[in-house]
Amino acid sequence: MKHNTESDLVRLGHIIDCIERIEFLVNSCKTVQNFKSKWIEQDAMLRNFEIIGEASNHISDETKHKYPIIEWHKIRGMRNFVSHEYFSMRLETIWDTAVENIPLLKIKIAQIISALETK
Repeated sequence: MKHNTESDLVRLGHIIDCIERIEFLVNSCKTVQNFKSKWIEQDAMLRNFEIIGEASNHISDETKHKYPIIEWHKIRGMRNFVSHEYFSMRLETIWDTAVENIPLLKIKIAQIISALETK
C-alpha cells in the first residue's frame, strides 16, 4: 500500500466513526423537536460534522478523483458552514442532513474503504 492509501484509510476510518456517532445521536433523539431541545446532542452532532469535513479535506487528491461519487466539496462546505456560521445555523438543516445524507455517505465511504483495503 502506498502512503496516501494508508493515510486515506485512517481518515476514512475517522469519517465512519463520526458517521456512527451521528447515527447514534439521531437514534437517541428520534425527532428534530427532541434534537432542538438538547444542546449537548446538538454540540456533539455539530462536532462530528466538523470532524467529517476536516478528515475529508485531508483525503488525497488521488482518492478524491478516483471516487467522485462522494461530493467531497460539499462535505468540506458543510464543515466550513458548521465552523464559521454557527450562530446562523438552522438545526433543522443539520438534522435533515444527518437523517437523509449520513446513511448514504456511510455506504459510500464503506465501499471506498473496502476497495482501498483490497489494493
